[in-house]
Amino acid sequence: MEQQRQQELKGLFHMLEHTAKIAEDAALTGAFSGGETRCITQFNNVLTRLEDLNAVPDGLFDELHGEASFSQIGIACHQLAAYLNEELDTTSDVKGWLDSFFGKRFMENLTEELADKPLGDLIRKAVPDFLTESTLEDIAEVFSVASGGKLTIDADCGGIDVQSGEDDTVSVQVRRTAQMKANRRASEILKNFDVQIAHEASDVKIEAKFEGTAKRWKKMKNDLDIQFDIIVPRHYTLDLKTANADISVANITGDVKVETFSAGLHLQNITGRIDGVTSVGNIDLKAFDGDVMLQTKGGNIALEGGTGNVKARTSGGSLQIIDVTGAVNGKTSGGGITLRDSKGGADLKTAGGSIEVENDGPVLAKATGGSIRCQLQEASSSQNLLLDLETAGGGLNVSLIPDIAATVEAKVLGGSVTTEFPVVVETAGAVKSNELQGTINGGGPLLRLRSIGGNIILRKTEAHNPTEV
Repeated sequence: MEQQRQQELKGLFHMLEHTAKIAEDAALTGAFSGGETRCITQFNNVLTRLEDLNAVPDGLFDELHGEASFSQIGIACHQLAAYLNEELDTTSDVKGWLDSFFGKRFMENLTEELADKPLGDLIRKAVPDFLTESTLEDIAEVFSVASGGKLTIDADCGGIDVQSGEDDTVSVQVRRTAQMKANRRASEILKNFDVQIAHEASDVKIEAKFEGTAKRWKKMKNDLDIQFDIIVPRHYTLDLKTANADISVANITGDVKVETFSAGLHLQNITGRIDGVTSVGNIDLKAFDGDVMLQTKGGNIALEGGTGNVKARTSGGSLQIIDVTGAVNGKTSGGGITLRDSKGGADLKTAGGSIEVENDGPVLAKATGGSIRCQLQEASSSQNLLLDLETAGGGLNVSLIPDIAATVEAKVLGGSVTTEFPVVVETAGAVKSNELQGTINGGGPLLRLRSIGGNIILRKTEAHNPTEV
């Protein structure tokens, strides 16, 4: 009787192999369209028979639902076959199937692994990535709203992409996939990801949390692929929060607040106040009109093409700010700062790099461990201060238009001061090589320059002439 049972189990095992092969070929080639139903029925019949034979515990494996894809069918067959292998001596059979599917040379490289590792793990690691995915049905909702409403997302994890559309609607699509190649429990964790969507008047709120598995999902975050794709009216307010994935926002008129962890922020064409925070990731912002506050602890910040006051902070990266009209306040503890083609006051500090500035407007800059190069493109006689530059561990290279009127106070410790401008020295006595105090072109706003461990150089540059249209 036991021998007859073993023979039937082997037959069922081979049927699972064959069904998996058909499903994988279909997933790869697009053939056998409409054949999913037959494969689903075959798998469910095999599972029922194995439970009748007490070969698998009741409830350990779920039947395939009627809408299962060929990829899902292939995964289910492999999982059930891997479990059934523990009761059968089928190593050679499975190795033969792997030889035919992946090629003998590929399998020769895995000979030692076949001997040392469980066959179920080997199968799971050998099959292509897309065949080890577990995908939940997409969430798709459309809500009627009015311009000026607000979208709020508070998610434990998942990428967020928000763009504007022409209609007064909010379209929500949530995609959820688990990669089980590295961890077979990822699918189980994904099922506990609860997504709740609330719609009230012109506002939509999405809350997506893991139920009772907070510690477990964090260990598997790299095996979960969750994505929120949202389309909102052009005039809309955003408050978005997630972790371990990027947030992207484009073409929005309204205040935007975004926060993520261990990922980046990508923002473009936004009119309104912008607040962006990430703990470990880069931030890039292009085309904006409104005040900006950006902060990251472990990445770079890049802004280009906007109008508004900017406050940018990073603890472990660089700042790059180009073509901005407005006051800029930038600080980094571990990188350089570049401010170019901008208009407005600038207050810049770095504790681990150099500063490069091309600006219209007063500049305050301090560098520790690097140099400062500053080109003042225009100057206004109504200002009390033009430049206040200080560096420790580098030099100052300052370029000014030839007809600038200014008062100079420059001092160096461990270097010298040189100038291409005629300076009228106001103090009596010998001129010191490491110090310069006087006036240029009759005097005017202050140029305060300080350096420790480097030279100070004042150069003439061509006057800034905007291109005529």
